[in-house]
Amino acid sequence: MAELERLREVTISTHAGWKTQLRELLTAKVAFVGVGHPFRGDDYVGSFVVRAITKGCRSGSVEFFDAEYGVESIISKVVDFHARHVVFVDACDMNLEPGYIELIPIADTDYPFFTTHGIPLKLLANQFLRDTKVWVLAIQPAQMEARSGLSPRVQDAAASISDFIVAAVKEGCS
Repeated sequence: MAELERLREVTISTHAGWKTQLRELLTAKVAFVGVGHPFRGDDYVGSFVVRAITKGCRSGSVEFFDAEYGVESIISKVVDFHARHVVFVDACDMNLEPGYIELIPIADTDYPFFTTHGIPLKLLANQFLRDTKVWVLAIQPAQMEARSGLSPRVQDAAASISDFIVAAVKEGCS
């Protein structure tokens, strides 16, 4: 509990604060879950990130799951991994500049009851991941209309996240 409180205190409202927090989380067993609908523009960013990361270094303490818009269909695999931390990578409207990234404890999120996911992430976390520290690596979308492909600023954010996680995992593999 003290670790969670300390990480909350470290939360920085800057574009780069998520890197410090994520590096700390990567010292434990972590599951990353990419979330997003492939035909809703920037909503797809979470799945896009996880798919890009899976091409990097693998580690027994880090696992990647691509849920797209059906997290409930893979939640049992996430639970069976027994991670200390689960990080949902998802587009979240935070009323900030497109491409802004923030790592947020899921308890601090305000997911609406209806989302582009079948069941809200916070509800899934509360139901199935009670003994796990759950986070959202939130990326501010520019648009979420029906279309394929990410907007340029969100694609840049996705590349920044992917590159950072791949490098951090490879560093841990050395």
